[in-house]
Order: sequence, then C-alpha cells, then structure tokens
Amino acid sequence: MEENQFFKVANKPIVIDTVQQAIIDNGTTFYSHDRGTAKIEFFLKNEGVAFSIPQGTLIPIRLTFPLETAEDGLARHDYLAVVDDPVNGRVHIVLEENILGYQGVVEGSVYVNFPNQQSLDTAGRFRFRIHRSPLEETTNEIDAYYFNGFNWFAQQVEELTDSTKQEIEKLFARANDQSVSLEEKVKMLDEKINQTEQQINELGNLKRMYSNSIDFGNYDYSGNANLAMTDSDTFKWGDGGVVTYENGEYTVVMDGSGRLVKWNTNPETSVYLKDKTQYTMSCEMYVGADYTGDVTQVFANYAYTDGGQVLIQTSRLPRDVPRNTWVVVKGTSTIDYQGREPKVLYFTWQTVSNTTIPTGTLKIRKLKIEEGADATPHQPNLLIAPYQISKVPLNANLGNKEQPFPYSSNAWLFYAKDMTENFIVGQPYTLTLKGTKPTTQSFRVYITGQESRCRIDDMLPVEGVADTWRITFTPTADNLTGSASPSNLRIYQMPSGTTGAVRIDWLKIEKGDTATPPITFYKYFGEGLKDSNNPYDYSWDVTPEYTEKRLNDKVSLTEPQSIEGTKDFRDQPLIKGERIPTEKFGISLIGGRLVGVPVSNNTILNWGNPYAYDNERSKTNDLFTLSEDNKTLTILKNCALQFVGKFTCQTNDASYYAYLGMRVNGASDWRVAGIAGTLNWRNDVGWFCVRKFNAGERVTLVTETNFTTASVNNWGVDQVYIKEVLAT
Repeated sequence: MEENQFFKVANKPIVIDTVQQAIIDNGTTFYSHDRGTAKIEFFLKNEGVAFSIPQGTLIPIRLTFPLETAEDGLARHDYLAVVDDPVNGRVHIVLEENILGYQGVVEGSVYVNFPNQQSLDTAGRFRFRIHRSPLEETTNEIDAYYFNGFNWFAQQVEELTDSTKQEIEKLFARANDQSVSLEEKVKMLDEKINQTEQQINELGNLKRMYSNSIDFGNYDYSGNANLAMTDSDTFKWGDGGVVTYENGEYTVVMDGSGRLVKWNTNPETSVYLKDKTQYTMSCEMYVGADYTGDVTQVFANYAYTDGGQVLIQTSRLPRDVPRNTWVVVKGTSTIDYQGREPKVLYFTWQTVSNTTIPTGTLKIRKLKIEEGADATPHQPNLLIAPYQISKVPLNANLGNKEQPFPYSSNAWLFYAKDMTENFIVGQPYTLTLKGTKPTTQSFRVYITGQESRCRIDDMLPVEGVADTWRITFTPTADNLTGSASPSNLRIYQMPSGTTGAVRIDWLKIEKGDTATPPITFYKYFGEGLKDSNNPYDYSWDVTPEYTEKRLNDKVSLTEPQSIEGTKDFRDQPLIKGERIPTEKFGISLIGGRLVGVPVSNNTILNWGNPYAYDNERSKTNDLFTLSEDNKTLTILKNCALQFVGKFTCQTNDASYYAYLGMRVNGASDWRVAGIAGTLNWRNDVGWFCVRKFNAGERVTLVTETNFTTASVNNWGVDQVYIKEVLAT
C-alpha cells in the first residue's frame, strides 16, 4: 500500500514554548472517519525563538482524555513526533485509528529527550476535539481499544454474572429443601455472592507483562507460543547444495550432487521438549519451477543426538503442490526419549533417498514447535533474547555474588556457596542455571549440607530454551534442623562414579515458584485487562529502572541535585561547554581470557567486563547489552562498531594453532586474528575490525584451533575497545 500523502491538518500549527504557558486550544476538530489523515503540526521554541533539534533527539507527545475504565480515570496515548524541519523546530504527529473511537476533548503535552539522555518537559499543553462522523454510526467507542481489552472484560463480566445467576437459582431451589437449615441457606448464598464479587474484581485488575524488547513485529500471536530456536546457520551442514539465508528464509539450489539432507547440531539453538508430551511442528516450504525431483519426498523434522533420533516429522509435500508458492506442512507427535537423555536437539530438512538425484530450488521458513495437536500461526520465541517475556516482576537473585561465571569443574560437588540470606522453612524457591554436563549425569541439589536430610532433588531441563535446568522446592524443617550453614546451596553431578566436565554460564536462585530471567532489570512493561499471552493485548511503556539507567550518571531520579550544564536550545545542549552530539560511544572491556578451563575448536570466548568509558555518554550504553555469561553482545539498534583488541594464547605446545573469529547470529566467522603455531609461549596478537550491525543481532567471539587438551594456560580476548563509527 502506498504511503498516504493527503492529510487533514489542524487549523494552524501549535506553537510550543519551553517556558510555562496556558493550555493552547486552536479550535481544531477531527472526526472518527479521519483514519490516517488527522495531522497535528507543532513549532517548538525557546523564549520565543525557534530552537534547533539535535540529531538523535526524540519528541514524545502524550494525549490524554477521561475514561472511567482506566485505572485513574485517564486514558493515555503516546506518540513519537516526526521531525520535519530540525533547524526551525517543526514536528508533527498523525492520530492513530484507535483514538478516533473516542468522542470529546483530548489534551496533550510535549516533551524532548536529547541524545545525551537529558530530557525536558516543555510545559507546552494543547487541546483539540474528536467527533463521531455521520457516516460511521457503528464506530467503536474508545473503550473497545483501551488496552485492547475492554470488550473482552465486559464479555467476561456478563458471562460470569449469567453463571452466578444460574448458580443462585439452583441454591434457592436447594434452599427450599426442608432438611437445610436457615443458617446454611444464608451461608450458601453469601459465599456465592462473595465469590462472584471477587472474580469480577480480579477481572478489573490490570494484568502486566514484561519484556526486554517491544519490537514484536507483524506476527499473529493469537495461537500457541513458539518453542523453537533458529538462526542463519540452522541448516549449515549437509549435502545437496549450498544453503543461503535471508530475511528468515533458507534457500538451496540443488546441484545434482546428491539428495537433500541439511542440519546443524548447534547446542546454542538446541531446545528441550518435555518427554511424554504432545507437540506439533510446522513450517512453510516452497518448490521452484526449476525443481526436477519428486516433491513428495521433501519434508523436515526435529531430531536429537546421539543417533539422529526423530522426535517430530512434518508431512511430505503433495504431488500436485503449486510451484513458486509457499505451502504449510506440519506434523504431530508425542515425545518419547525411551529413557535416553538427548545431547542436542536440532532441525533437519531433507528428501528421501531415491534413484533420482534432484536439481533446482527449494525453500523453507517459519519453523515452529508448539504444545498440542494444532498448528497455529508462526511467531518468534518470546522466551529468549531479546524478549525474555515474563508475567511477573524480576525477583532478586539470592545466589552468591562472589562466584564468577562462566564456571567450569570436573568435581562431583561442583558448586557449594552461601546465598545472600538463609533458607526459610515453608518458603518456595526456584533455582535455574544455564550450563552443560555429560548426558550420563544429573544436577542434584542439596541445601545447608550433604546429609541425606539435606537432599532436595534433581534439576530438570527447561522447555523452550537451550541448555537450561530448573527446580522449584520448599525447604522443610528437617532440611534445616541442626545445620551449621543455613544459607548453603550445593549442586552435585550424579552419579559420583561417572563425573565429567561441567560448565555453568549463570545461576539464579529466587524466592517463589516462578522463575525470572537472569537480568538486572526489564526495559519495558505492558498493562492490559486481559490475562493474555499476546503482547499486542497490552499497552507498553518504559520501566522506571530502564529510564534511570539511560539517564546520565550525574542525574538522580530520587534525590535533589544540582546539575552543571547549559540549556541553549538556539544552538545545542551543552555539558561544561562541550556540545553533547560530539560525544561518541566508546568502551573498554578487560578480563576476557580463559584460564584453566577446556578449550577446543568453536569454543565461544568471553568479551570481558567494562573497565573504562570514553565519556559520560558512553556510560549509558544504548548500542548493545552484554549477557551475564559475558559471551554475547545483543545489538539494540542499527549501528556500525569498530573493535580494537588483543588476542592471547598459550598452551605449552608448539604444535597448536589458533584463530579468532566474530560471528553474528551464529553465522560464519569474520576471521580477525590468527596465530599459526608456537603456542608453547604466550602469544599476544592485536586485532582490528569494523562491522555494521542490525538491531537484535547477537555477536559472539569464537576460536578455531586444533587444541584439544582439557585445560588451557591462557586463551581469549585479554582486552577489547569498542567504538561507534559512522558507516557509509
């Protein structure tokens, strides 16, 4: 659809000054039929003079109107203004369709968020009106849009009321039974009325959802959650032709060398599925007009090692499948590991072997695994980064703060640390860790000691995420009685006779029976009336914790404070005379070397920890986040970054070589440094790299080597400097 070029513009632009002023009412009225055309223009000024809007500045505009169903009686709609003329401070917004269902007076306010994280309430307030178009007698009132849930709320109340009415009629009929005392009759009716009142009150409470990203895309979230994890290398290995990946689609042009069989046993995208549970796998496939093979031999499945055991397989394409067209295929199975523990779970894409070796184009996309027998619309996996969706606020991590991660050990008792507080009898706890272990072993949890009375149970794999284990438990008095270490948490690998290499990337123990992600805060929260798994059923806002993090460290949100700086909107905002836009992001990381742990080909290395910043602006990093295990940079916005670092290796054996590569979303390395041999001495190699990134991409450092010994003297990125640069 072409972009609309026709707008109904307000009577005249609204002039907003940074000094306090009375609310501006220019008499503008929009109508409910002005969908996509209701435009309001603003001129921003400072003491009567138009001020220049620095590059990267955001202009939030909040519209409010009275609404009884809102928590405080006031509905809110937030916009980011489009900057039309930054030199003269001219911006505009176009009203969204949902607000046009409201009838009455709308008031608004204008704010400015500068690129150095300073912000300004312009004190500019304005007012306009919305009326019902005669053509649209059926236009929904704003209640139908408020938090995407009011209609649902009203329907639920009506159904609950009807149900209660029927129950009360039954109780009255029973009350006529002479065997029931008057006191019992009154009690029955009173309990039912109280129960209904409580249920209606619960329906009216706003439900919350938390996420680290609100870029939910153009997906249909009405179906089941997607438990699958894929990346650009999902079908990296195999035969039949080279696979290319672009915009979520995998394409192979079969070259006649053999049948199609593609896979990648990458543990980073290995998602556990619960045993004895029914799942449905679905995807879309495409057969090009040039394909010469038997289309009924094409299918995909989800399998696990060792042995490539198939768990779920899609149906095969029908013989009359249309060419150059996307077609949905699916399959349903009940998982049966037959007593085995899978090492890695992975997708395969293949054709059945037959006498004809095909050529031509095949494509696959939108891979999904979900619980149950139905295939519902494709959506991303919201359990993993960048979303890490949850319906509960973050719980504090009670784990030992002095234990560094990642952590490797071959010991039977590989973790024994005191928590930040003692265990409490009757208090539920949830323990989660991300790590790897031999498939023969289990993670067994003890608290306060190693006696049999201190044993809790074995941790279980977590559905929908890779290499993650969890247990929820409630300590008893017997667990804690007589303990000399009431805060001690112990994890063993069992059985003791077959111990092997265990690696823990992170660990979190928290109060309650619900696990929350191992992060310090959520960036966004959503509120809605409907207890839904659909993020679009919620109205989203920035969390106070994320707002505070992004502010300049000199600014406190809680304490009175004097800030040295200059507001000079006729030029550019200044701090101590320096123009803010000239401050470029730069950060130095150190401590990424691995010492005394196993290293082999394709080992993912640590980035290190923040050590120094180029300037104040760099402390409010809005370019990337660093995972708790120090292994992954998640890019927050489109950017170009320059890396300068030192790669260090030492093995006491001259026969080994080492290379350093950079991967994006697990894709093929950009080799940035290499040491051809002589690793019996410590080798320090400088490296340099400039690369463009897109928001949401995950960046890791990996090593290529023929080193296989269990423990390494020194290996990894000793230090690295990351700087934002301007790409062409």
